[in-house]
Amino acid sequence: MSGLPTKFQVADVEAALLTLLQGSNVSTAYGAAIDVDSIGDKDFLDDGTLTLQPPSIRIRFSGADYNNLRDNQRLSYEASMLFEVMCFEESLRSKADERLQTLQLVQVIQDQLAGARLALVDGSSSAPIELRAVTPIVTDQGPIDQLFSITIAIRGIAQYSGANARFGQ
Repeated sequence: MSGLPTKFQVADVEAALLTLLQGSNVSTAYGAAIDVDSIGDKDFLDDGTLTLQPPSIRIRFSGADYNNLRDNQRLSYEASMLFEVMCFEESLRSKADERLQTLQLVQVIQDQLAGARLALVDGSSSAPIELRAVTPIVTDQGPIDQLFSITIAIRGIAQYSGANARFGQ
């Protein structure tokens, strides 16, 4: 593989995922504006309690796997980055209705994510997004029935410059 290293790096992939989910297609498909962001300090109270303004989506990077692409210099990899897309919606009717509303949001987001390709900063695209799982968020008190996480895998080719790859020295 020649040319400049590709920018299939965690921060770039997360930014592209946020751009996709913050786009008007997602809110239009859901029928309401959705608060989309990376999970951060503003989402927690001082005691550690998660607080979200519904409908909300929060993104969290949860790991990556790298497979060498037969490159004896070990500079080219197929990367598979895992992200959690946490969905929350609210209903004042009941906790059961709130759970149903959240699952409907999950459905819409799954439809928007499945097979989507992320436009990356270097002009390249990711492979199609793969849906991996949907699970309730689990805390010290147990699972939260009104907050679900969609686990996705985003694959792409990551090439590195080898700044410290020296031969014969």
